Order: sequence, then C-alpha cells, then structure tokens
Amino acid sequence: MGTHKSTNKDTGAQPLAFTGLRVDVPLHWYHADESAVSKTQLDDLEHSPWVFWARHRAPDRPARPDPTPAMFTGTLAHCAILEPHAFDERYPTGPEVDTRAAKVWKEWAARLAPDQVGVKPSERATAFAQAAAVRQVQPLAELLAKGVPEVSAYWVDAASGVRCRCRPDWVHPVGTGVILVDVKTATNAHPRDFGRSVVNFSYHVQAAFYSDGYEAASGAPVLGFVFAACEKDYPYAAAACMLTDEDLEAGRRRYRASLATYAECQRTGVWPGWGDTVHLLQLPAWAMKD
Repeated sequence: MGTHKSTNKDTGAQPLAFTGLRVDVPLHWYHADESAVSKTQLDDLEHSPWVFWARHRAPDRPARPDPTPAMFTGTLAHCAILEPHAFDERYPTGPEVDTRAAKVWKEWAARLAPDQVGVKPSERATAFAQAAAVRQVQPLAELLAKGVPEVSAYWVDAASGVRCRCRPDWVHPVGTGVILVDVKTATNAHPRDFGRSVVNFSYHVQAAFYSDGYEAASGAPVLGFVFAACEKDYPYAAAACMLTDEDLEAGRRRYRASLATYAECQRTGVWPGWGDTVHLLQLPAWAMKD
C-alpha cells in the first residue's frame, strides 16, 4: 500500500461549522459529517492514513455497509437500555420466523415506515432482558435514572486545530459537571476480563477522547466515564467499569498522536500507507515454540 495525495476535491474538508452540544442530530447525519473527526475514524487513521482516507474521504468510496447481525443486536440493546420508551416505535415487533426471507416476514415488513426496522419477538425480549440486567447494577441504575441520551458534541482540538465530534451514549448531570456512560455489549463483561475488550477495541482511547471532547464542547467538567458492560448471551450479566487515570492518560496520548497525524495529512494532502517496500516479518516468540 503506497500513498494517496489528495486534491481540494477529495480531502473532505468543509468550512468550520457548529461547535458545542446538540441533542437533535439524527444518527445518520452524525455519521455522515465529514467536517469533524470521530473516534472510529481515529481507529482507521491508526491503521494507516491511507485507510482513513479511503474509508472516509475518497470521493468514490462505497456506501457505508449495512450493520452486521452483531452490530444490530448491540443497537437494539442500546435503545432498550437508554431509550426504552422509543423502542417499539423504532423497532416494531413482527412475527417470529426462522429467517427474514420468509414470505410472512416480507409481507409484514412491507407495511413498516421507511425509518422503522422490524424485529422478532425474541430479539425484543433479548434487548429488554439486557436492559433489565444493566439496571440491576445499582451504580448504573442510578446513573441512568437521570440524564440525556445520545448527545452530539463538537469541538476544535486546541493542540492540532482539528474539528472533532463524539456522541456519548448517556450524560448524567452531577452539580456543575457530568458523568458519561457508554454501553458496551461484550462476550464477557466480568470486570476481570472486560479489560481485554478495552485493549482490543481501544476503549481507553474513546474514554479519553469523549471526556476531553465533551468538556471542551460544553464547558462542563467530566467527572467520570463509566462503561455499562453487558454480555450478549443469557443471562446477560452486566457490570459497571471505569479506567484508572493512568489508562486514561495512555488513551489521551493515543488520540492526540492521531489528531497530529490527521492535521499533518490535511496540511500536506498526503495520506501515507505502509510504503512501497517489501516488509521483513519476524514471528512472535510464542509462535516459535515447539
């Protein structure tokens, strides 16, 4: 993979727009915003700037793929946990069938509104069982008892000058500050093991990026970032998890390095990949054991 050199047409650059908090931004608008960098985009930038450009700025890039079944299950859990009152309007319950290709399902789904997605009774039951499991954890129940879901925050990073965005799942007010809550569905939500997910999906980067960003966008101090971890399978065990200050600082260094890279790529119009050389690999020590 070589290097992409961008032009004014394909950088995706847009004039500086709104900064601050918004509670009325539809999710598809939020994801389509090319004028601000998100944490997901920073993950792609870490993979390589060329990958970032190809996925988020290339004028001929393909449309965003449809959610995978696992992603859709997570979306249902988020709605049931954070906005249970809106669930049945967004996700009407249809017949319980083996496949959505079944005639009875297609006939039922044809009557849905364009912004509705049908779910099976078993999918609805799973989502609300996950919501109940989360609220059995007292700290999470207390945090979710008061607050606002899906707040979009926009700010300009002071060090890099890059416009950024984040969308905390839940904002819980505490005096003049807030606590941010992020729902994560996981194979294993045990506090001893959830740390693996934090490393694998760079959740510590997200926690730092969201905490700093929300504070910059709102002016309100972020007093904590809490993960509401809930397992994907019955009995949907849940836990409240936080990171140490040391781990948050490690995430902060990561996102700041990525923003610096983004700013440089924007300045030069060059989005490098992994070079045009043949890379010499060295297998890890564990792979060499007999």
